[in-house]
Parts: sequence; C-alpha cells; structure tokens
Amino acid sequence: MPAVALVVAYVLFIIIFAVGVCWLWPDFVDCTDPPQIRLVLHIILALDTLAEVSFCCLDIVKPWMMILIVLCNGWGLLDAFLRFPIVHDLDSLFTLKQVLLVTLKLSGYALGFRNIGKHVGWFVLIVLCCVFLVPILWLTALPIGDVSSYHQKHNAVDVDIAVRLWRACSHAPERAAAAARCRSMGRQTLVLLVKACPCLKGPVLRCDPSLVRMLAPGGRAV
Repeated sequence: MPAVALVVAYVLFIIIFAVGVCWLWPDFVDCTDPPQIRLVLHIILALDTLAEVSFCCLDIVKPWMMILIVLCNGWGLLDAFLRFPIVHDLDSLFTLKQVLLVTLKLSGYALGFRNIGKHVGWFVLIVLCCVFLVPILWLTALPIGDVSSYHQKHNAVDVDIAVRLWRACSHAPERAAAAARCRSMGRQTLVLLVKACPCLKGPVLRCDPSLVRMLAPGGRAV
C-alpha cells in the first residue's frame, strides 16, 4: 500500500508539473502584470512554507529544520519575490546568496529527513516539491533575456530583505511604509481569493468593507 501511494504521488506531481508549471504558469505570466505575479508567488511561498512546517510537526524531518526553513524561505525566496521582476547578474551577491541557500536547504533535508534510507522515494519527492519547484516558478516568471523589460517601471525595491527589516525597525517612516505595503498586499490577496472563489465574497466584505469597489465588476486592486 505505501508503494502504491508513492507511485500515485509521483504521478500527481508529474501531471501538476507538466500542466501547471510547463503550460498554465507561462500563460499566466505572459498575460499578467508583475505585481499580480508577485502576489501569486507570495501565496505559493506561504503554502509551501506551511507544508514544510507541517513536516516538522509530523516528525517527518528533525525539529531543527524549522530554523532552516524560515531562513531559506524568508531570506531567500521571500527576498527574491519582493524584488520581482528585477533580474540580477549571475555574478551578483544576490545570485550567490540564492544558490547558497538552495544548497543549504537541500543539505538540510538530506541530513534532517528521518529514515531516509527507508523512505528515499518520499525524500526525493519532498525535495522536488519543497526545494526546487518554487524557485523554478520564480525563474520562469523572470523576464530573463527580455532587455526591454529591464527598464520598465515597477514598484519593486532592490534592497536585501534583512536591510529592509533593519530600516523598518529603526526608522519610523520606513516602518510606516512597510506597514502600508503589507496592508496593500493583504487586500490584493483577499481580492484574488474572491476572484478565484466567489463564495468568499461575503466573509471578505464583512472583514474589510472597503473592498466593495475593488470587488465590483471592473474594479481594480491597488
């Protein structure tokens, strides 16, 4: 029975990767503005982090992996998504940081996965989903090679997230700006959820009545 479950899991992964990552995701990126792509990447990262934290809670990986997950997903992927759609050079410190964090996370799973010899199939599947899948989505969304897009206006800030957090903690104006960005991102997330699942419109409006105009036909998220 465990072998059948593993085979089914791999089949589902292949289908999701082929249809979602290789087909639907590029179409979505081509017809969507960077802020909306960035928002979807944040939602995907949140779901991925939730899944990885559940692995720690279920004792699939060792408890110290929680620290590694927060570090790699926060300082690595979250930082990359906040800077989207900025493209960095291969020899930049940003690229070096991303490569080192992915390597660190892969090594962490190799050392922190319990009974890896007995469950090597599940280990490989979890690594594919939690270590490589989200970075692949980010890389395929970047306008790599599209020189004209490098000079287009966007609202991304090309500053390391650690520096931004320090500034937010030590400077009141930066803290206010960060809070405003978080509120805006939260509202955009609610609007996206309602568009994906209209039955949530009532609870969302009760939570934030100011979204009435944004959720009206032709309304735009800001």
